[in-house]
Amino acid sequence: MLGVVVAGCGGPDRETFVREANTACRDRAAGQEALGALSTAEQLDASTKLYEQELARLKALEPPEEDRAEHARWVRANVEVVSAWRRYAADADSRAARDRVLDRFDRAAELAGALGLAQCDG
Repeated sequence: MLGVVVAGCGGPDRETFVREANTACRDRAAGQEALGALSTAEQLDASTKLYEQELARLKALEPPEEDRAEHARWVRANVEVVSAWRRYAADADSRAARDRVLDRFDRAAELAGALGLAQCDG
């Protein structure tokens, strides 16, 4: 029994962390794919909510000790994605807002790739 308790003290294992992170990203992407029949304004609003939900799930993840610093950087990058997305959703005609979103996506995807998160890296 003590072995089980000691084994559980280091936080979740890497496999669980990767699976949960990939599921959060996959769920958001699937949600966005389902928005095709909506108007552009409705798509932007619904996508904003999907990104906010994904961010909440990513923040709640408990990475293994060796991934905590990289996870924190990745979460911060996703905070920037959501912030940039909100600005874009408020002004979808702004090329600068669109470019900012794409830049933030690229940074978050790069960090996701470094964590081995195949469903979150692009």
